[in-house]
Amino acid sequence: MSNRFQLHALFSDGMILQRNQENPIWGTGPDGMRLNLEFQGQTLSAVIENGTWQAMLASSEAGGPHTLTVHADGQLLATIQDIYVGDVWLAGGQSNMEWKVSDTSHAQSDIEAAYFPLIRHFVVPRLEWEDPAAPAEPMIATWKKATPDNVPDFSAVAYHFAQHIQASEGVPIGIVGCYWGGTSAANWVSEATLNEQPELQVYLESFAEQVKDFDWAAFEITRQAYVQATSDYETRKAAGASNEELGSYPWPPPVSPHSFVRPNGLYETMLLKLVPYGVKGFIYYQGESDADRATLYDKLLTGLIHNWRSLWQKETLPFLFVQLPAYCADGDPDGKSWPLLRESQTLVNERVPHTGLAITLDCGERDDIHPRDKRTVGYRLALTALEHVYAREIASSGPQYRELQIEDGRIVLHFDHTEGGLALSGDGDQLIGFQIADEEGPYVAAEASIVGNTVVVGHPDVAKPIKVRYAWTNYTEANLVNGRGLPAGTFRTLRENR
Repeated sequence: MSNRFQLHALFSDGMILQRNQENPIWGTGPDGMRLNLEFQGQTLSAVIENGTWQAMLASSEAGGPHTLTVHADGQLLATIQDIYVGDVWLAGGQSNMEWKVSDTSHAQSDIEAAYFPLIRHFVVPRLEWEDPAAPAEPMIATWKKATPDNVPDFSAVAYHFAQHIQASEGVPIGIVGCYWGGTSAANWVSEATLNEQPELQVYLESFAEQVKDFDWAAFEITRQAYVQATSDYETRKAAGASNEELGSYPWPPPVSPHSFVRPNGLYETMLLKLVPYGVKGFIYYQGESDADRATLYDKLLTGLIHNWRSLWQKETLPFLFVQLPAYCADGDPDGKSWPLLRESQTLVNERVPHTGLAITLDCGERDDIHPRDKRTVGYRLALTALEHVYAREIASSGPQYRELQIEDGRIVLHFDHTEGGLALSGDGDQLIGFQIADEEGPYVAAEASIVGNTVVVGHPDVAKPIKVRYAWTNYTEANLVNGRGLPAGTFRTLRENR
Protein backbone atom coordinates (compact mmCIF):
# COMPACT_ATOMS: atom_id res chain seq x y z
CA MET A 1 0.00 0.00 0.00
CA SER A 2 1.40 3.38 -1.00
CA ASN A 3 1.36 6.42 1.28
CA ARG A 4 2.06 8.76 -1.62
CA PHE A 5 -0.18 9.73 -4.52
CA GLN A 6 1.17 8.55 -7.85
CA LEU A 7 -0.09 8.14 -11.38
CA HIS A 8 0.95 5.04 -13.30
CA ALA A 9 3.98 5.83 -15.49
CA LEU A 10 1.86 5.49 -18.65
CA PHE A 11 0.03 8.65 -17.61
CA SER A 12 2.83 11.13 -18.13
CA ASP A 13 3.78 14.04 -20.37
CA GLY A 14 3.50 13.25 -24.07
CA MET A 15 1.21 10.25 -23.69
CA ILE A 16 -1.18 9.05 -26.39
CA LEU A 17 -4.69 8.00 -25.44
CA GLN A 18 -6.82 5.71 -27.57
CA ARG A 19 -9.42 7.58 -29.59
CA ASN A 20 -13.14 6.76 -29.80
CA GLN A 21 -13.33 4.74 -26.60
CA GLU A 22 -13.32 5.31 -22.86
CA ASN A 23 -9.84 5.37 -21.36
CA PRO A 24 -9.10 4.13 -17.85
CA ILE A 25 -6.55 6.06 -15.80
CA TRP A 26 -5.14 4.79 -12.53
CA GLY A 27 -2.48 5.00 -9.86
CA THR A 28 -1.72 4.57 -6.18
CA GLY A 29 -2.00 6.62 -2.99
CA PRO A 30 -3.17 6.74 0.60
CA ASP A 31 -6.55 5.22 1.43
CA GLY A 32 -9.48 7.59 1.66
CA MET A 33 -8.01 10.37 -0.48
CA ARG A 34 -10.64 11.79 -2.83
CA LEU A 35 -9.30 12.81 -6.21
CA ASN A 36 -10.71 15.24 -8.77
CA LEU A 37 -9.47 14.91 -12.37
CA GLU A 38 -10.01 17.40 -15.21
CA PHE A 39 -9.45 16.62 -18.89
CA GLN A 40 -10.98 18.27 -21.98
CA GLY A 41 -13.79 19.80 -19.97
CA GLN A 42 -14.49 16.55 -18.13
CA THR A 43 -14.44 16.47 -14.34
CA LEU A 44 -14.01 13.05 -12.75
CA SER A 45 -13.66 11.84 -9.19
CA ALA A 46 -12.13 8.77 -7.58
CA VAL A 47 -11.50 7.57 -4.06
CA ILE A 48 -8.33 5.65 -3.22
CA GLU A 49 -9.10 2.25 -1.70
CA ASN A 50 -6.58 -0.42 -0.71
CA GLY A 51 -3.83 1.81 -2.02
CA THR A 52 -5.14 2.09 -5.58
CA TRP A 53 -7.57 4.15 -7.62
CA GLN A 54 -9.00 4.27 -11.12
CA ALA A 55 -11.13 6.68 -13.12
CA MET A 56 -12.57 6.51 -16.65
CA LEU A 57 -12.06 9.27 -19.18
CA ALA A 58 -14.89 9.69 -21.69
CA SER A 59 -14.37 8.84 -25.35
CA SER A 60 -12.59 11.51 -27.43
CA GLU A 61 -11.85 12.15 -31.07
CA ALA A 62 -8.26 12.27 -32.26
CA GLY A 63 -6.48 15.50 -31.47
CA GLY A 64 -4.51 17.53 -28.96
CA PRO A 65 -2.53 18.79 -27.23
CA HIS A 66 -4.50 18.39 -24.02
CA THR A 67 -3.75 18.70 -20.32
CA LEU A 68 -4.81 16.46 -17.43
CA THR A 69 -4.83 17.78 -13.86
CA VAL A 70 -5.42 15.92 -10.60
CA HIS A 71 -6.42 17.66 -7.37
CA ALA A 72 -7.22 16.51 -3.84
CA ASP A 73 -8.62 18.80 -1.14
CA GLY A 74 -7.92 21.80 -3.33
CA GLN A 75 -4.26 20.86 -3.75
CA LEU A 76 -2.78 20.24 -7.21
CA LEU A 77 -1.20 16.79 -7.21
CA ALA A 78 -0.30 16.35 -10.87
CA THR A 79 -0.33 18.14 -14.22
CA ILE A 80 0.17 16.00 -17.35
CA GLN A 81 0.78 17.99 -20.53
CA ASP A 82 1.19 17.46 -24.27
CA ILE A 83 -1.42 14.69 -24.32
CA TYR A 84 -2.74 13.58 -27.69
CA VAL A 85 -5.59 11.28 -28.61
CA GLY A 86 -4.98 8.87 -31.48
CA ASP A 87 -4.29 5.16 -31.88
CA VAL A 88 -2.22 3.09 -29.47
CA TRP A 89 -0.64 -0.22 -30.46
CA LEU A 90 0.99 -2.61 -28.01
CA ALA A 91 4.16 -4.08 -29.56
CA GLY A 92 5.15 -7.45 -28.11
CA GLY A 93 7.54 -10.31 -28.75
CA GLN A 94 11.23 -11.05 -28.54
CA SER A 95 14.45 -9.57 -29.93
CA ASN A 96 13.30 -8.85 -33.49
CA MET A 97 10.53 -6.62 -32.11
CA GLU A 98 12.92 -5.16 -29.56
CA TRP A 99 15.59 -4.51 -32.23
CA LYS A 100 16.45 -0.81 -32.25
CA VAL A 101 16.41 1.58 -35.18
CA SER A 102 20.09 2.29 -34.48
CA ASP A 103 20.99 -1.33 -35.32
CA THR A 104 19.17 -1.61 -38.65
CA SER A 105 20.49 -1.46 -42.20
CA HIS A 106 18.95 1.98 -42.80
CA ALA A 107 19.80 3.44 -39.40
CA GLN A 108 21.55 6.64 -40.46
CA SER A 109 18.95 7.82 -42.97
CA ASP A 110 16.03 6.81 -40.76
CA ILE A 111 17.44 8.66 -37.77
CA GLU A 112 18.27 11.80 -39.76
CA ALA A 113 14.72 11.90 -41.16
CA ALA A 114 13.01 11.20 -37.84
CA TYR A 115 10.83 14.16 -37.13
CA PHE A 116 7.41 12.77 -36.36
CA PRO A 117 6.47 14.41 -33.05
CA LEU A 118 3.03 12.79 -33.03
CA ILE A 119 4.53 9.31 -33.01
CA ARG A 120 5.28 8.48 -29.38
CA HIS A 121 7.03 5.43 -27.92
CA PHE A 122 6.77 4.05 -24.38
CA VAL A 123 8.97 1.09 -23.40
CA VAL A 124 7.97 -1.08 -20.45
CA PRO A 125 11.10 -1.55 -18.30
CA ARG A 126 12.43 -5.08 -18.11
CA LEU A 127 11.56 -6.70 -14.81
CA GLU A 128 12.80 -10.26 -14.39
CA TRP A 129 11.47 -10.97 -10.92
CA GLU A 130 9.19 -9.30 -8.41
CA ASP A 131 8.98 -10.53 -4.83
CA PRO A 132 5.26 -11.17 -4.25
CA ALA A 133 5.73 -10.49 -0.52
CA ALA A 134 7.27 -7.04 -1.08
CA PRO A 135 5.48 -3.82 -2.05
CA ALA A 136 5.43 -3.35 -5.82
CA GLU A 137 7.96 -0.83 -7.09
CA PRO A 138 6.52 1.93 -9.30
CA MET A 139 7.32 1.70 -13.00
CA ILE A 140 9.85 4.29 -14.15
CA ALA A 141 9.46 5.08 -17.85
CA THR A 142 8.40 7.98 -20.06
CA TRP A 143 6.89 8.63 -23.47
CA LYS A 144 9.41 9.62 -26.15
CA LYS A 145 8.70 11.57 -29.34
CA ALA A 146 10.01 10.36 -32.69
CA THR A 147 12.92 12.75 -33.10
CA PRO A 148 16.55 12.12 -34.10
CA ASP A 149 17.55 12.12 -30.43
CA ASN A 150 15.03 9.46 -29.41
CA VAL A 151 14.39 7.30 -32.47
CA PRO A 152 17.67 5.34 -32.27
CA ASP A 153 16.27 3.49 -29.25
CA PHE A 154 12.78 2.88 -30.70
CA SER A 155 11.68 -0.59 -31.74
CA ALA A 156 12.49 -0.46 -35.44
CA VAL A 157 9.56 -2.63 -36.53
CA ALA A 158 7.11 -0.65 -34.41
CA TYR A 159 8.53 2.68 -35.58
CA HIS A 160 8.18 1.88 -39.27
CA PHE A 161 4.72 0.45 -38.62
CA ALA A 162 3.72 3.69 -36.89
CA GLN A 163 5.08 5.84 -39.72
CA HIS A 164 2.91 4.15 -42.32
CA ILE A 165 -0.21 4.14 -40.15
CA GLN A 166 0.16 7.82 -39.37
CA ALA A 167 0.80 8.69 -43.02
CA SER A 168 -2.45 6.95 -43.96
CA GLU A 169 -4.70 7.90 -41.06
CA GLY A 170 -3.34 11.30 -40.06
CA VAL A 171 -3.72 10.70 -36.33
CA PRO A 172 -1.20 10.54 -33.47
CA ILE A 173 0.23 7.05 -32.97
CA GLY A 174 1.40 5.61 -29.67
CA ILE A 175 3.52 2.48 -29.40
CA VAL A 176 3.77 0.70 -26.06
CA GLY A 177 6.74 -1.67 -26.26
CA CYS A 178 6.52 -4.79 -24.11
CA TYR A 179 9.19 -7.23 -25.27
CA TRP A 180 12.32 -9.13 -24.23
CA GLY A 181 14.82 -10.91 -26.47
CA GLY A 182 15.10 -14.68 -26.26
CA THR A 183 11.64 -15.22 -24.76
CA SER A 184 9.05 -17.87 -25.52
CA ALA A 185 5.40 -17.00 -25.93
CA ALA A 186 5.00 -19.09 -22.76
CA ASN A 187 6.71 -16.30 -20.81
CA TRP A 188 3.93 -13.89 -21.79
CA VAL A 189 0.80 -15.87 -20.84
CA SER A 190 -0.93 -16.80 -17.60
CA GLU A 191 -0.37 -20.13 -15.90
CA ALA A 192 -4.06 -20.87 -16.46
CA THR A 193 -3.54 -20.50 -20.22
CA LEU A 194 -0.85 -23.20 -20.20
CA ASN A 195 -2.96 -25.47 -18.00
CA GLU A 196 -6.05 -25.17 -20.20
CA GLN A 197 -4.54 -27.51 -22.82
CA PRO A 198 -2.65 -30.63 -21.69
CA GLU A 199 -0.10 -30.29 -24.51
CA LEU A 200 0.96 -26.85 -23.27
CA GLN A 201 1.76 -28.06 -19.77
CA VAL A 202 5.12 -29.20 -21.14
CA TYR A 203 6.31 -25.59 -20.78
CA LEU A 204 5.60 -25.68 -17.05
CA GLU A 205 6.96 -29.19 -16.61
CA SER A 206 10.21 -28.61 -18.50
CA PHE A 207 11.02 -25.46 -16.51
CA ALA A 208 10.23 -27.23 -13.24
CA GLU A 209 12.71 -29.92 -14.27
CA GLN A 210 15.34 -27.28 -15.07
CA VAL A 211 15.20 -25.81 -11.56
CA LYS A 212 14.73 -29.08 -9.70
CA ASP A 213 17.10 -29.30 -6.70
CA PHE A 214 18.25 -25.76 -7.46
CA ASP A 215 21.35 -24.46 -5.66
CA TRP A 216 21.65 -20.68 -5.38
CA ALA A 217 25.34 -20.75 -4.49
CA ALA A 218 26.24 -22.82 -7.53
CA PHE A 219 24.02 -20.61 -9.67
CA GLU A 220 25.82 -17.47 -8.55
CA ILE A 221 29.17 -18.89 -9.68
CA THR A 222 27.67 -19.78 -13.06
CA ARG A 223 25.99 -16.40 -13.34
CA GLN A 224 29.22 -14.51 -12.70
CA ALA A 225 30.98 -16.58 -15.35
CA TYR A 226 28.20 -15.77 -17.80
CA VAL A 227 28.39 -12.04 -17.02
CA GLN A 228 32.13 -12.16 -17.68
CA ALA A 229 31.62 -14.02 -20.97
CA THR A 230 29.13 -11.44 -22.21
CA SER A 231 31.41 -8.60 -21.11
CA ASP A 232 34.31 -10.16 -23.00
CA TYR A 233 32.13 -10.51 -26.08
CA GLU A 234 31.12 -6.84 -25.97
CA THR A 235 34.74 -5.79 -25.48
CA ARG A 236 35.83 -7.76 -28.55
CA LYS A 237 32.93 -6.33 -30.55
CA ALA A 238 33.75 -2.74 -29.55
CA ALA A 239 37.37 -3.35 -30.58
CA GLY A 240 36.24 -4.29 -34.10
CA ALA A 241 36.94 -8.01 -33.88
CA SER A 242 36.32 -10.11 -36.98
CA ASN A 243 33.43 -12.57 -36.94
CA GLU A 244 35.88 -15.39 -36.31
CA GLU A 245 37.50 -13.54 -33.42
CA LEU A 246 34.16 -12.39 -32.06
CA GLY A 247 32.53 -15.81 -31.94
CA SER A 248 28.91 -16.40 -30.97
CA TYR A 249 27.13 -14.31 -28.37
CA PRO A 250 27.00 -16.26 -25.08
CA TRP A 251 23.52 -17.79 -24.96
CA PRO A 252 21.45 -18.91 -23.16
CA PRO A 253 22.02 -17.35 -19.75
CA PRO A 254 21.96 -19.63 -16.69
CA VAL A 255 18.48 -20.31 -15.38
CA SER A 256 17.17 -19.78 -11.85
CA PRO A 257 13.65 -19.96 -10.36
CA HIS A 258 13.55 -16.17 -10.86
CA SER A 259 14.69 -16.24 -14.50
CA PHE A 260 13.00 -14.12 -17.15
CA VAL A 261 12.50 -17.31 -19.20
CA ARG A 262 10.23 -18.91 -16.62
CA PRO A 263 6.71 -19.59 -17.88
CA ASN A 264 4.23 -16.83 -17.00
CA GLY A 265 7.00 -14.68 -15.54
CA LEU A 266 7.00 -11.62 -17.80
CA TYR A 267 3.24 -11.87 -18.10
CA GLU A 268 3.14 -11.05 -14.40
CA THR A 269 6.04 -8.62 -14.07
CA MET A 270 5.52 -6.62 -17.28
CA LEU A 271 2.36 -7.26 -19.30
CA LEU A 272 -0.12 -7.07 -16.44
CA LYS A 273 1.29 -3.64 -15.52
CA LEU A 274 -0.25 -2.27 -18.74
CA VAL A 275 -3.79 -3.53 -18.20
CA PRO A 276 -6.27 -1.94 -18.92
CA TYR A 277 -4.57 0.94 -20.80
CA GLY A 278 -6.61 1.74 -23.91
CA VAL A 279 -5.20 0.18 -27.09
CA LYS A 280 -6.19 -0.15 -30.73
CA GLY A 281 -4.63 -3.60 -30.99
CA PHE A 282 -1.45 -5.66 -30.79
CA ILE A 283 1.53 -6.12 -33.11
CA TYR A 284 3.73 -9.11 -32.36
CA TYR A 285 7.02 -10.53 -33.66
CA GLN A 286 8.04 -13.73 -31.88
CA GLY A 287 8.50 -17.45 -32.45
CA GLU A 288 12.23 -17.96 -32.81
CA SER A 289 12.49 -19.23 -29.22
CA ASP A 290 9.64 -21.70 -29.76
CA ALA A 291 10.95 -23.38 -32.92
CA ASP A 292 11.97 -26.44 -30.87
CA ARG A 293 8.25 -27.07 -30.29
CA ALA A 294 7.05 -25.78 -33.64
CA THR A 295 4.00 -28.04 -33.90
CA LEU A 296 2.73 -26.79 -30.53
CA TYR A 297 3.11 -23.15 -31.44
CA ASP A 298 -0.31 -22.73 -33.01
CA LYS A 299 -1.89 -23.78 -29.70
CA LEU A 300 0.47 -21.60 -27.66
CA LEU A 301 -0.04 -18.49 -29.79
CA THR A 302 -3.81 -19.02 -29.91
CA GLY A 303 -3.80 -19.22 -26.12
CA LEU A 304 -1.77 -16.02 -25.90
CA ILE A 305 -4.14 -14.12 -28.19
CA HIS A 306 -7.22 -15.16 -26.20
CA ASN A 307 -5.41 -14.46 -22.92
CA TRP A 308 -4.39 -10.94 -23.94
CA ARG A 309 -7.80 -10.12 -25.35
CA SER A 310 -9.45 -11.30 -22.15
CA LEU A 311 -7.24 -8.96 -20.12
CA TRP A 312 -8.58 -6.04 -22.13
CA GLN A 313 -12.07 -7.59 -22.12
CA LYS A 314 -12.45 -7.34 -25.88
CA GLU A 315 -12.34 -10.48 -28.04
CA THR A 316 -12.20 -8.45 -31.26
CA LEU A 317 -8.96 -6.59 -30.51
CA PRO A 318 -6.79 -6.92 -33.64
CA PHE A 319 -3.71 -9.11 -33.27
CA LEU A 320 -1.24 -8.66 -36.12
CA PHE A 321 1.90 -10.76 -36.20
CA VAL A 322 4.98 -11.49 -38.27
CA GLN A 323 5.65 -14.85 -39.91
CA LEU A 324 9.26 -15.86 -39.33
CA PRO A 325 11.57 -15.23 -42.28
CA ALA A 326 14.16 -17.54 -43.80
CA TYR A 327 17.07 -18.38 -41.48
CA CYS A 328 19.72 -21.10 -41.23
CA ALA A 329 18.51 -22.18 -37.77
CA ASP A 330 21.03 -24.20 -35.73
CA GLY A 331 23.34 -24.17 -38.76
CA ASP A 332 20.89 -26.37 -40.65
CA PRO A 333 19.56 -24.59 -43.76
CA ASP A 334 17.55 -27.65 -44.82
CA GLY A 335 15.97 -28.22 -41.40
CA LYS A 336 12.22 -28.26 -40.88
CA SER A 337 11.70 -26.54 -37.52
CA TRP A 338 11.20 -23.05 -38.96
CA PRO A 339 8.85 -24.04 -41.81
CA LEU A 340 6.81 -25.97 -39.25
CA LEU A 341 6.64 -22.89 -37.05
CA ARG A 342 5.74 -20.71 -40.03
CA GLU A 343 2.94 -23.17 -40.76
CA SER A 344 1.75 -22.91 -37.16
CA GLN A 345 1.58 -19.14 -37.57
CA THR A 346 -0.46 -19.57 -40.74
CA LEU A 347 -2.88 -21.88 -38.93
CA VAL A 348 -3.45 -19.28 -36.22
CA ASN A 349 -4.15 -16.61 -38.82
CA GLU A 350 -6.66 -18.90 -40.54
CA ARG A 351 -8.45 -20.02 -37.39
CA VAL A 352 -8.45 -17.07 -34.99
CA PRO A 353 -10.72 -14.15 -35.95
CA HIS A 354 -9.41 -10.59 -36.12
CA THR A 355 -5.80 -11.57 -36.75
CA GLY A 356 -3.45 -10.64 -39.57
CA LEU A 357 -0.18 -12.21 -40.71
CA ALA A 358 2.65 -10.26 -42.32
CA ILE A 359 4.77 -12.50 -44.56
CA THR A 360 8.48 -11.72 -44.33
CA LEU A 361 10.01 -14.86 -45.84
CA ASP A 362 12.25 -12.74 -48.06
CA CYS A 363 13.43 -10.50 -45.21
CA GLY A 364 15.63 -13.08 -43.51
CA GLU A 365 19.40 -13.48 -43.48
CA ARG A 366 21.00 -16.89 -43.84
CA ASP A 367 23.30 -16.72 -40.83
CA ASP A 368 21.76 -14.01 -38.65
CA ILE A 369 18.62 -14.50 -36.59
CA HIS A 370 18.32 -10.69 -36.47
CA PRO A 371 17.73 -9.45 -40.02
CA ARG A 372 18.74 -5.80 -40.32
CA ASP A 373 15.94 -4.79 -42.70
CA LYS A 374 13.15 -3.78 -40.35
CA ARG A 375 11.64 -1.20 -42.71
CA THR A 376 10.03 -3.92 -44.80
CA VAL A 377 8.71 -5.78 -41.76
CA GLY A 378 7.10 -2.64 -40.34
CA TYR A 379 5.67 -1.76 -43.74
CA ARG A 380 4.06 -5.16 -44.21
CA LEU A 381 2.59 -5.10 -40.72
CA ALA A 382 1.18 -1.67 -41.55
CA LEU A 383 -0.33 -2.95 -44.81
CA THR A 384 -2.00 -5.71 -42.81
CA ALA A 385 -3.44 -3.16 -40.38
CA LEU A 386 -4.57 -0.79 -43.09
CA GLU A 387 -6.48 -3.52 -44.90
CA HIS A 388 -7.92 -5.50 -42.01
CA VAL A 389 -8.23 -2.93 -39.20
CA TYR A 390 -8.63 0.42 -40.95
CA ALA A 391 -10.63 -1.04 -43.89
CA ARG A 392 -8.55 0.69 -46.56
CA GLU A 393 -8.73 -0.48 -50.15
CA ILE A 394 -5.25 -1.92 -50.11
CA ALA A 395 -3.74 -5.36 -50.68
CA SER A 396 -1.60 -6.65 -47.82
CA SER A 397 -1.12 -10.29 -48.77
CA GLY A 398 1.12 -12.09 -51.21
CA PRO A 399 -0.12 -15.19 -53.08
CA GLN A 400 -1.93 -17.67 -50.82
CA TYR A 401 -2.31 -21.29 -51.88
CA ARG A 402 -5.97 -22.24 -52.44
CA GLU A 403 -6.22 -25.57 -54.28
CA LEU A 404 -4.50 -27.91 -56.73
CA GLN A 405 -5.32 -29.92 -59.81
CA ILE A 406 -3.37 -32.95 -61.06
CA GLU A 407 -3.00 -32.98 -64.83
CA ASP A 408 -0.85 -35.39 -66.88
CA GLY A 409 1.70 -36.04 -64.17
CA ARG A 410 1.99 -32.42 -63.12
CA ILE A 411 0.32 -30.37 -60.40
CA VAL A 412 -1.34 -27.04 -61.08
CA LEU A 413 -1.47 -24.76 -58.02
CA HIS A 414 -4.13 -22.07 -57.72
CA PHE A 415 -3.71 -19.02 -55.50
CA ASP A 416 -5.71 -16.21 -53.96
CA HIS A 417 -4.30 -12.68 -53.73
CA THR A 418 -2.62 -12.65 -57.12
CA GLU A 419 -3.10 -8.90 -57.64
CA GLY A 420 -1.11 -7.88 -60.67
CA GLY A 421 -0.40 -11.51 -61.54
CA LEU A 422 2.22 -13.94 -60.28
CA ALA A 423 5.90 -13.10 -60.68
CA LEU A 424 9.43 -13.83 -59.48
CA SER A 425 11.16 -11.61 -56.98
CA GLY A 426 14.65 -10.25 -57.54
CA ASP A 427 16.71 -10.77 -60.64
CA GLY A 428 16.25 -14.52 -61.03
CA ASP A 429 14.65 -16.11 -64.06
CA GLN A 430 13.82 -19.45 -62.45
CA LEU A 431 10.97 -20.10 -59.99
CA ILE A 432 12.44 -21.89 -56.98
CA GLY A 433 11.32 -23.22 -53.62
CA PHE A 434 8.80 -25.85 -54.76
CA GLN A 435 9.06 -29.54 -53.88
CA ILE A 436 6.86 -32.38 -55.12
CA ALA A 437 6.15 -35.96 -54.03
CA ASP A 438 4.00 -38.97 -54.89
CA GLU A 439 2.21 -41.11 -52.32
CA GLU A 440 5.25 -43.21 -51.48
CA GLY A 441 8.35 -41.24 -52.29
CA PRO A 442 10.20 -38.38 -50.63
CA TYR A 443 9.86 -34.77 -51.70
CA VAL A 444 12.19 -33.67 -54.48
CA ALA A 445 12.94 -30.24 -55.91
CA ALA A 446 10.31 -29.54 -58.55
CA GLU A 447 10.50 -27.85 -61.91
CA ALA A 448 8.10 -24.93 -61.54
CA SER A 449 6.77 -22.29 -63.89
CA ILE A 450 4.15 -19.57 -63.80
CA VAL A 451 1.24 -20.06 -66.17
CA GLY A 452 -1.23 -17.21 -65.93
CA ASN A 453 -2.27 -16.99 -62.26
CA THR A 454 -1.19 -20.56 -61.53
CA VAL A 455 2.07 -22.35 -60.83
CA VAL A 456 2.68 -25.65 -62.61
CA VAL A 457 5.10 -28.04 -60.90
CA GLY A 458 6.46 -31.43 -61.86
CA HIS A 459 9.49 -33.69 -61.94
CA PRO A 460 10.48 -36.32 -64.55
CA ASP A 461 11.00 -38.96 -61.82
CA VAL A 462 7.62 -38.34 -60.12
CA ALA A 463 5.02 -39.82 -62.45
CA LYS A 464 2.04 -39.59 -60.08
CA PRO A 465 2.51 -36.54 -57.88
CA ILE A 466 -0.07 -35.85 -55.21
CA LYS A 467 1.42 -33.16 -52.97
CA VAL A 468 3.53 -30.03 -53.06
CA ARG A 469 5.29 -27.91 -50.51
CA TYR A 470 6.88 -24.48 -50.84
CA ALA A 471 9.73 -22.84 -48.92
CA TRP A 472 9.85 -25.93 -46.71
CA THR A 473 13.32 -25.44 -45.26
CA ASN A 474 14.71 -23.26 -42.49
CA TYR A 475 16.56 -21.12 -44.99
CA THR A 476 15.12 -20.64 -48.46
CA GLU A 477 15.46 -18.29 -51.38
CA ALA A 478 11.95 -19.13 -52.60
CA ASN A 479 10.88 -16.32 -54.88
CA LEU A 480 7.15 -16.36 -55.72
CA VAL A 481 5.45 -12.96 -55.39
CA ASN A 482 2.38 -11.23 -56.76
CA GLY A 483 2.33 -8.17 -58.97
CA ARG A 484 2.66 -5.90 -55.93
CA GLY A 485 5.89 -7.59 -54.94
CA LEU A 486 4.40 -9.24 -51.86
CA PRO A 487 5.78 -12.74 -51.25
CA ALA A 488 4.04 -16.06 -50.84
CA GLY A 489 4.59 -17.65 -47.45
CA THR A 490 5.61 -21.17 -46.55
CA PHE A 491 2.88 -23.74 -47.27
CA ARG A 492 2.24 -27.37 -48.09
CA THR A 493 -0.80 -28.81 -49.79
CA LEU A 494 -1.11 -31.63 -47.25
CA ARG A 495 -0.56 -30.67 -43.61
CA GLU A 496 0.77 -33.97 -42.42
CA ASN A 497 2.93 -35.11 -39.53
CA ARG A 498 2.05 -32.27 -37.19
